[in-house]
Amino acid sequence: MTPQPALAAAPLREVATLDGDAFGAALASAEPAHRALAGRMLGNAEDAHDALQEAWLRAWEHRGSLQTAAALHGWLRQIVARECLRALRIRAVRSWLPFAEPLDPGPGPERAAGDAETWRRARRIVERLPPQQRLLWGLRFDEGWTVPEIAAATGLSAETVKTHLSRALTQVQRRMGVNHGL
Repeated sequence: MTPQPALAAAPLREVATLDGDAFGAALASAEPAHRALAGRMLGNAEDAHDALQEAWLRAWEHRGSLQTAAALHGWLRQIVARECLRALRIRAVRSWLPFAEPLDPGPGPERAAGDAETWRRARRIVERLPPQQRLLWGLRFDEGWTVPEIAAATGLSAETVKTHLSRALTQVQRRMGVNHGL
């Protein structure tokens, strides 16, 4: 168990309005534990680093939602874990639907032809999604935007964005003949 910094004893009103230096100090004290958690969940240092950066940005944006000063480190750990889960979901989708990555033709022309055809087929399916789902799909899976970013940019609620993405993913999976239970 890591020692809790003095910040954990700060009054709630001070934690909710942390300045950049105090917030940075809280993150620095928790970084080794967060890095280890992200590394275990994601399996490599690069992905763990990216997830930590995203999680810490989210924590800064939502610092006002922290309920008690004593809960700071658990609250940060939960944000890191959720960001890692989000990264794993995106990785799972991209593993069977290689939109953003260039095709790796692999060892022979048969495989290259199969990969290229799968990619074209998936693109045709996405192009036939309803316009709003197609837009949200592109922002999420092609551009890598987060649900809150998409919600802010489109004026939709986060729940509406999630609903549309879920429906789009189900439709693409069904038409591709893939069932990963995402």
